[in-house]
Amino acid sequence: MVDFQFSLPGLARSPNHLTSEERNFLSYFSAIDQDCLSPVASLYNGIGPKGYGISLILARIIKVKERILSDRQLARALRQNDLYRFVTHDTQPSHNTFHTLRQRLGINGYIEIHKRIVTKAHSLGLLTPEIRDLPKNRKPGIILVADSTFLITSGSTRGEKDEAGNWRFPDKSVAFFGKGHHGHKYPVGHKAHTLITISGVPLVTIVTPASESDQNIIIPLIEALISRYPSFEFSYVILDRGYDAEEIHHDIYEFFGIIPIIIRKKMVYPKGFSPEGYPLCLWGLPMKPKGIDYERKRTRFACFKVCKKSPQASLFHCDYDKEQYRFGYTRYTYFYNSYRKFGPATPISVIYKKLKPFRTGIERTYGLVKENRYRMESSNLYAGIENVSIHVAEHDIVLTQDIIYDYIKDGKRSPVLNLNY
Repeated sequence: MVDFQFSLPGLARSPNHLTSEERNFLSYFSAIDQDCLSPVASLYNGIGPKGYGISLILARIIKVKERILSDRQLARALRQNDLYRFVTHDTQPSHNTFHTLRQRLGINGYIEIHKRIVTKAHSLGLLTPEIRDLPKNRKPGIILVADSTFLITSGSTRGEKDEAGNWRFPDKSVAFFGKGHHGHKYPVGHKAHTLITISGVPLVTIVTPASESDQNIIIPLIEALISRYPSFEFSYVILDRGYDAEEIHHDIYEFFGIIPIIIRKKMVYPKGFSPEGYPLCLWGLPMKPKGIDYERKRTRFACFKVCKKSPQASLFHCDYDKEQYRFGYTRYTYFYNSYRKFGPATPISVIYKKLKPFRTGIERTYGLVKENRYRMESSNLYAGIENVSIHVAEHDIVLTQDIIYDYIKDGKRSPVLNLNY
C-alpha cells in the first residue's frame, strides 16, 4: 500500500485534524496524472477572469465522486468546502462557467481526457490483467465486454404523437426504452452503450435514444474503439445472446480481427454433426477439435481413433486406424459456411468455455461498476445527446481514475474480478 505524502499549504486544517476519509480524498486527487488533463485544459485556458487551467476539470471529477447533481450545487460546494478548494487550487467559479466549459470542450474534449487516462491505465497493465483460467495459447490483447445502461430523461415524459404515430418528447433525443405507451410500462430516456475491458475499465461509450437496439450499435462502438486507440491490440469481445446473429459474428471478426464470444441461442446443426456441434466421423462418432487455422479460417477436427478405445469390439473396419494416420480421420469446418456455427469461437472451443462464465459474472457484478459510476443512470440532469454524452464521459473518466487509484494505493487491479494472486 502506498502512503501518499502531500503538503497542505492554504488548507485551514493540519493533516492531524483530517479524518481518514478526508485524507483518502486528498490522496485520490494527488494521484491524478496532470499530464492527462493539462493538454486538454489548454483548449479552454482563460475562461473566467483568472483562467482556471485544470481546476475546472478537477471540479468536474469532484462533482461525480461526491454525487453533486447540478452545476449550481457544485459552485456552491466549492465555495463552502475547504478540501474542494484545496484540490482545485482555490477555484470558486460561478455555475455558468461550467456551462461554458462544456460548450468549449464539447464531447470530443472529454473523450480526449478519458483517452489519456485510459492510456495511463494501460501503461500500468490494468487493461490486460493476467487471468489464470484462460488458455496460454489464446490470442493476445485486450478482452472486451459490451453492455448498455438506461439513462432516464431529465425532462418531461409527457409526449405527443406525430403524424406518423411516433411519440415525440420535449427532449427530441429521447425515446421509449422498449415498446408501448410511456405511461404504462416503459420509461423514457437515453441508452449508454459501452465497451469495457474484462477488468472493468470503460474504453468507449456511445449515447443513443433508449429505443436503439444494442445490435445496431456494436459495430459503431468497435469502430470508435479502433479509431480512439489505434495502438492497442484487442483480442476478444464477450457479448450476450442478444448479439447472436450471423452478420455480427462475421463482421466483428472479418472487419476488426476481434474474436466474438457470443452467448448462443439454440442452434440446429446440419446432418453430419452432433447436436453440440461436433462433426461426426465416417461411422457417426463425434470428433474432437484439433486446432483453429485462423489464416485459412477453418477448424480442424480429428477422431483420435476413439472407436479403438471403446471396450466393445468394433463392428466395422476403418482405414484410418492404421499407424500412418496418427490422429485418425480428420476433417475441417470453414468459417464462411457459417460464422455463427463454425467461426473462430464456437461453444465447443476452449476459449469460449473459459470466457463465457466471465460474461455471466460481469453481468452479475456490473452493478458494482455502475455503483462505481456514482449512479450515472439516475443522476443525469442534462438534455440532448451532446450534454448527456458529456455526463457519461465524466463518469467514465472518474471510474477509470478510480481503478488507477485503487491499483496505486493497494494493488487492486479490478472492481469486478478477483485478481489477487
